[in-house]
Amino acid sequence: MAQAWAAAGTATAVALVSTAAAVASPQPVARAAGRCSLASEYFKLGPTYAEKLNVSGTNCATGVNVIKAYNRCRLKSGGVKGYCHSKVLGFSCSERRQSSGVQFIAQARCTKGRTVVTFTYSENT
Repeated sequence: MAQAWAAAGTATAVALVSTAAAVASPQPVARAAGRCSLASEYFKLGPTYAEKLNVSGTNCATGVNVIKAYNRCRLKSGGVKGYCHSKVLGFSCSERRQSSGVQFIAQARCTKGRTVVTFTYSENT
């Protein structure tokens, strides 16, 4: 009977050590690509409206932070009609605009390595 308890104790110890090792070892974090909802904050992110946000290799919270940082950079570089020409949060960004007399709609793409954040925003001018 003592041998059975010893064997059970050894098996439990091995399982605990294996579990602890698995928890302690660094694991890659899976990040899904996809569309993020901006429904509750599309008008709170800096531009007049942030309408679409897609991320790849990161999460939606990072995408929202990129929108905010990009808009701050853009405003520093010329106000409402300004362009951002420097990195934001380590991302390099570019954008395309379609303009009318009172507003423009822009599509921005920001990349950092394999991580991509794309968003569409409109700005009343």
